[in-house]
Formats: sequence, structure tokens, C-alpha cells
Amino acid sequence: MLNQLAFFDDLTEKSPETVLDLLKLHFQLEQLIPTTWVWAYYKHYGRDHDFSLSSFVCALLIQKLFSIPTDALLLLFLNISQELRTFCGLENKVFDKTQLSRFKSDYADYMEEFFHLMVDLTEPICQKLDKEAAQTLIIDTTGIEVYVKENNPKFFNSIFKRIETYNKTRNKDSSLTDIYLAAWAQMPKQAESNPDVKLQYVNGHFTYALKGTIICNGSGIIRHMEFCDSSVDDNSDDPEQAKYNSDIKAFIPALDHYYQHHPDFKAKYILGDSGFDSSANNNHAFYEHGLIPIISINPRNTDPSRPQPGFVDGQFTCPIDTELPLKFDCIIRGQNRTPRLKYMCPKCKRTSKGYVCSCENPCTDTKCGFIHYENLPDDIRSHPIIPRDSEQWDDISGSRHIVEQSISRLKLPLRMGGSYIRNTKTAKADFFMSGIAHLVIAYVAYQAGLFDKVRSVKSIAA
Repeated sequence: MLNQLAFFDDLTEKSPETVLDLLKLHFQLEQLIPTTWVWAYYKHYGRDHDFSLSSFVCALLIQKLFSIPTDALLLLFLNISQELRTFCGLENKVFDKTQLSRFKSDYADYMEEFFHLMVDLTEPICQKLDKEAAQTLIIDTTGIEVYVKENNPKFFNSIFKRIETYNKTRNKDSSLTDIYLAAWAQMPKQAESNPDVKLQYVNGHFTYALKGTIICNGSGIIRHMEFCDSSVDDNSDDPEQAKYNSDIKAFIPALDHYYQHHPDFKAKYILGDSGFDSSANNNHAFYEHGLIPIISINPRNTDPSRPQPGFVDGQFTCPIDTELPLKFDCIIRGQNRTPRLKYMCPKCKRTSKGYVCSCENPCTDTKCGFIHYENLPDDIRSHPIIPRDSEQWDDISGSRHIVEQSISRLKLPLRMGGSYIRNTKTAKADFFMSGIAHLVIAYVAYQAGLFDKVRSVKSIAA
């Protein structure tokens, strides 16, 4: 087991050094820890504390790099391995589980600060490895499942059986799908033990989780991580619509926070799936940050069965009669939406009872007649910088899957959200320590000359 923990599989061909030796040689942890964190730690515990700040950070880094799933198992390894204790700056005494848990909850915000420092440290590496890939940002969201009773399958099954029994006693003929939907509707929207943990539809199933946003570059190296604000809720009755409502609101805050932490970073493109599709997101990326958005159209935002107007001599016309131009009505200015121009059927008139259409051959069943909303010419979603579905668009958007691979590496080898976490602060610490470990791998691999291993978590950290 010691040999498994001690050697990098892909480094043995070039160097006989152990992983701990490589970290000592290429990663000076004590010099990189933010000064604010050092002051906060020793101000609280004093200089004569039994355990240094770097010993805690080293231990948590070892936990991520060696895919140790629980704190208890980490402490067991530290107690039986003199080599690990020496690397962490521990002598014969090892901190207990309570001290480690309290450390994570007390200093989660400083771990976030440390993560952003590592992003600054690895940005020159990204530019040297692949300058073109470093110009591309890719965004996605993920859910971090929390150890709460609502995530126990028995919790949902009890609600399901109660509704099923209720329907049988009243001779109601309900399909299995209807019962599942009714049971989901009765699930509480948040966990009882932690209100920050929301009911979400993640990876094709319902779960109580904390939602996070991940931004990586075209090389798959993480550039930004954050927990979504608690105001971003999934309150829709449709689970897929609920996920869309949540994702679409996470785009702008994540992008703004990224540039607040790294104002000197330059990028050219921002890629996202259709869950981020909105005029507000596209316009914000381009006009506020100078990024060309490559975001797929969400079919929920369009109705293919709805008739489309004609366009003759610079004027919108009736879908049926192209010689009948539509009349301009007003500008619609909705909250959190870009302005839209409203065009109506010229045979529609406003009365005391609302709009009434006098068309003899109406193209729609609505009483007000045909209405068309047109985005302004400066709307990037309707008028993309790179033509949608063009060869250039397809070439750039083809790398969108890279962020999903990066999230997978955070969750599996680096054990993000893998331990029994209930508290939001502890989950945040675990979240950012996974990101720090990811960037440490990239940094050490580059310094060791393994340029093709900067994101190979399994081959380097296993």
C-alpha cells in the first residue's frame, strides 16, 4: 500500500522520486499560502499551537491527491505512516477528526482565496501550453450531494407509497409516472438540517445538493469555482425547466466574479450549453467582458409550431399574406430581460375589452391576432458574432465537453463531495480543496516537464 501511495505511475520512467519528494521539490506550500490566512490562523490559535497551518493544508491536499474518501481514513493513514506525517510537518501527534472538521468550517473562505491564488499562479502555464486554448472559457454547473436524510431513498419511497396507498383506497386510476410526479411535488424544497441544500434535478435524477459553477479553459484546467447564490432556486414543477431556470441565473454572477478576482485575464470565447441560453447572458458576456458567446439555442425558448412572419423590403409581414405589413406597437421592457420590439397584425385593434382581431383568415387562434416580438439589432443571441451552426461555430463549440471532463475529475479522483458532508462551510472547503489539488497537479506536472500530464489526475495522483 505504501508503494501505491508513494509513486507516480507516469513519473517512474523519468525519475525515481516519490510523489512527496516531487511536491517538496516543485511546490513550496508555505510560501504560497495567503498572508491573510496565516494571520487569521495564528491570531486565533497563537504561535505555540500544536499544529501549524501548513500541516492542516498538507493533510487535506494529501487526502485529495490520494483519493482518500473520509477524514477518518486520512487520519488513520497519518497515524500509521511516518513519511506522511513528516511531509505534513507533524511529529508523533496527529490532530483528531473534530479539529480537522473545525479547521475546514472555520477557514473555508481562506481556502477559496488560496484557490484564486493558484489560478493566478497557473495562468502563465496555461498560456505557454496552449495559448489558443487559454483564450477559451467553458462554463457549466454541478451539484454536490450532501449527506442529509432527504437523500436517503427511503425518504422518497415513503412519500411514494403513501400516495400510492391513498389512490388505491379511493379507487383512483393513476399511472406510475403520475404517482412519481406527485411524490416529487410533495418533497420539501430544502433539507431540514441545512436550508442551503436545495432539491435539484442533477444528472437525470432528483437530489438534495449544493449547486456550484465551474469555469475551465480549453485545456481543461479550472479557472473559476464558486457556490451558486442561495437565491438561485429551482421552483418549477417541471424538473428540466427547474434546472434551466437555475442554470440561466448562475451565468452572469459567475462571469462577474471571475473577472473581479482576475481582472487582468484575457479571453476570447465563452462556451456554454443550452442551459445558459438567454439574451441577457449573451449580451452580458459580449458587452461587459468582450467575450464572444458560443451558447446553443435552447428549444424551450422557441415554439416551432408558431407561425413566423415574412420579411419584405425591410418590413415584417403577415405569415400568410406577405403584402400585409405588421404594424409597430411598442417596446417591451421586462424585468431582467433585454428590450424587445412588439409588432402586431394591422387588423388588430385595442378595445376596452382588450385587443380584437378582425382578420377574415387569421393565422392564429388568439383573439388579439398575430404578434411578433423582435430583439433589437444589438442583441447578440439573435445576431451572433459568429454565425450559429457555421463551420467556425462547430469547431469552437466542439470543445464544450471539456468542462464536463474537468468536473468528473474533481468528483472522482479528487473526491469532491465524496465524504459525509452536511455543513455548507465544510462542503465549501471540500469544494475548493478539490480545485486546489487540481491546480497543484497542473503546476507540479509542468515544473517536472510532463507537459502532457497537466490534467491527468489518475495517472499522476493515483
